[in-house]
Amino acid sequence: MAGVNGFGPERLASALVLTVDNLGEASALGRGEQQQATGRDPSVTHALPWLLDELERHALTATFFVEGLNCELYPDALRGIAARGHELGHHGWAHETWRELSPDAERDALARTIDAFATLGLRPRGFRPPGGELTAHSPALLREHGLDWCSPAGDHDEVRDRLAYVPFDWELVDAYHLMDSFGALRAQRGEPETPRPPAEVADRIERRLGSGRQTLILHPFLMLDDAWAAEVGRLLARIADLARSRRTWVVPGGLFADWQLSRS
Repeated sequence: MAGVNGFGPERLASALVLTVDNLGEASALGRGEQQQATGRDPSVTHALPWLLDELERHALTATFFVEGLNCELYPDALRGIAARGHELGHHGWAHETWRELSPDAERDALARTIDAFATLGLRPRGFRPPGGELTAHSPALLREHGLDWCSPAGDHDEVRDRLAYVPFDWELVDAYHLMDSFGALRAQRGEPETPRPPAEVADRIERRLGSGRQTLILHPFLMLDDAWAAEVGRLLARIADLARSRRTWVVPGGLFADWQLSRS
């Protein structure tokens, strides 16, 4: 972020935007890998409660980007996330590959998800495109639907036409390192196609913490693996230490976006 002399109201040396992506079977349904919703996905029934307890234990607050379909499948879980002080963000209706949507399909997915959140008394302000890429029409459509910040893949924090951009780097996405399906992207970025062991992933992420402005993305379904869950616990403890020592401003995306917008 050009011209920044410290982050947040205390002008700390670094900032970390803490985020969580994806919930339940929404993406599997959207991709056609699962034909029927169960409403009992273990990422919701097992991993999510564990993660919420870990965040509370470390006094950390995150943005949970969830698909609108979850408002129908897991309304109590979404209300529970909000009740524990976390921000809920828009992550499409059923994890559509966002960059491939037509303007009409994009408008429909945005509106349908916002309407679904409204039935729970919730209103998302932030948006992360599934797959990481916006379309050429996204900025105008996001503003049209009352969203004031977004978090695509990218390099530069900025505010453009009253829309705050809080981008992420794939290097700080757990799924990028741990899943076979990201092999082609890893190869494209000059890395081995094979997934890395959980401890190595956590070490790589930890080395990036406390420097500049970073966005971390964690996925609950990956925490069903005990080895990765243990590493997530270690990472959250380290992040909490950075926050307590005032080395890093650790915030959900909406608070970071508010700070950006106040400076624009």
